[in-house]
Amino acid sequence: MKNIILLGMFIVLSACASKETQIAEYLKKNPKAVFDVIEDNPEQFVEVVNRAARKAQENRQEKQYSEMKKQQEEQLKNPLRPELQDSRRLIGDKSAKITIVEYADFQCPACGMAHSALKEILKKYDGKVQFYYKHFPLDFHPMAEPAAYYYEAVFKQDRVKARKFYDLVFEKQREMKGVDFLRGVAKKVGADMNQLAKDVQSEQVRNLVKQDMSEFEKLGFTGTPVTVINGVALHGAQPAAEIERIIALTTVARP
Repeated sequence: MKNIILLGMFIVLSACASKETQIAEYLKKNPKAVFDVIEDNPEQFVEVVNRAARKAQENRQEKQYSEMKKQQEEQLKNPLRPELQDSRRLIGDKSAKITIVEYADFQCPACGMAHSALKEILKKYDGKVQFYYKHFPLDFHPMAEPAAYYYEAVFKQDRVKARKFYDLVFEKQREMKGVDFLRGVAKKVGADMNQLAKDVQSEQVRNLVKQDMSEFEKLGFTGTPVTVINGVALHGAQPAAEIERIIALTTVARP
């Protein structure tokens, strides 16, 4: 009964108040009235809060997507130019017309989701894509940096083994609790474990990761994953269809 009376008071106040400040002033002086209504209607309150949170998230996503589209329009005219070294290419030939550069964190859940779409694209466009994997290990992912070093150490031995390592780490991401997991994956793909132990600690491997991180920041990126397709960036875990859309735009719109 109490909540009905309180709600009635709000209705009367809303109807009679000549200014919104009067309602705000009442609530400021009587905060317990709000808490009483919430306490008497917990389920409705939770539903309203959840609905508001979903709406806020949708608005945020729409804004982010709109901003990304504007950036892509600019990048179609002025493509981003990540450094492309033959020695860093994981898949494909340098003559391939589709160039994909992925910046990711091996422990990032969104990067794990993005991997599935990328794997689909790389299979569909096999022979037409040159693919580069670059690193931006985030501070709050303790295994991301070690995983980056292990990947580069495996890559030094063999490109094919590095691709297998790359796929397995993302596919079994949830199992990555310590370096024993990384050693196990490296052994499974056939890496020379004695050489690997040396290379993981080498300045050459660590400098590669630092260079990738520096390039990531120089390009203005802030979060992983980022996939750059022919100079146009896609942020976040995007479906294969979105990657194909950028492929079509960049191969049709440019000579």
